Amino acid sequence: MTKRKSELPTTAGFLSDADHADEENFEELEAGDRPDAGSYDYWQKRAATYDQDIFRSSDEDHEGLIHGEIDAAAQRAEHGRRLGKGHDEGTAASKLVAVDAGCGPGLWLDALSKRFGRVVGLDQSPNLLDKAKEDKEELLHSKHAKVELHPAVDLGQPCAREYAPDGQELCGPSVPGTAHSADLVASFNVLLSPNKQARENILRREVEMLRPAPGSTLLLLVPSAESYRSVRKLYRKLGGVESGLGRYVDYLDDHPDEEADNVFRVFALTKHYTKKEACSMVEAAGLECDKVLSFPMRWRFVFPFASDEAYDTLAKQPPAHEWIVVAHPKVGAAGGSLWSRARSDFL
Repeated sequence: MTKRKSELPTTAGFLSDADHADEENFEELEAGDRPDAGSYDYWQKRAATYDQDIFRSSDEDHEGLIHGEIDAAAQRAEHGRRLGKGHDEGTAASKLVAVDAGCGPGLWLDALSKRFGRVVGLDQSPNLLDKAKEDKEELLHSKHAKVELHPAVDLGQPCAREYAPDGQELCGPSVPGTAHSADLVASFNVLLSPNKQARENILRREVEMLRPAPGSTLLLLVPSAESYRSVRKLYRKLGGVESGLGRYVDYLDDHPDEEADNVFRVFALTKHYTKKEACSMVEAAGLECDKVLSFPMRWRFVFPFASDEAYDTLAKQPPAHEWIVVAHPKVGAAGGSLWSRARSDFL
């Protein structure tokens, strides 16, 4: 089978020929010269071909799983605000705040703005924020929605420990205007870096953004380690490069040292999570893990170059998936939130 550069898979999509135009050498990438899937430089570059290459979870939510969790988070927060300050239903809903941490080009801003009175989109990549401003111009200027975009370049940077006046441990600096303010922090395919410290920094900041009340919600979407291993095994079982699925160099070889931490080469080096790991991650960050749900992915996305015959075979297999993780701040015996007691060793 002829080697086609556009058949290289990446964590959230597939590389286009245009994206490879500025790669130094395709063979070097096969040899292991892989970018960090969570890095600033990686997403600055990916912005140019985002629509062609990247997994758009907002378009793939055919079962309404993520939309359902957004609605549930809004209902939970409304209930908590009404109980806490005696707001009526309309007032409580208008005061709800959602933060889309790692919003990219703004895929989820519309859905969030339908349920939350204020929506703040954050991203470390100025190029992706520029794309969001262009793609979501009408929403950003709507009189019926309050949607803001802000840079958050520091999200994955080393964390300087700080302490509140009451001694609670924080992780600063805070993203301006978001500390302790969000009823929902949504973070879809953001915790991807193979760098443990970078993942830790991001999650600590996301926890810090939550209102310290059990009515607030952290909603994550992360790659599934179980699914990656199953898809790779299936690819090899069906014949690999001779299977009719396409040529995927990252499914041909194992890399035990990286994979011991569930880091896989899907073009970029990308952290994946087992179901148990996804839940323990948020629990160790001081939250209560509510649920971990399977988010199915269409085979035509996983193997976009497959033949019709190969798709017929795939249709008989369980779908590939990612994990939806839902978590909430804990309430201590004295009624205080444990949100700030995030441990540094949660991953």
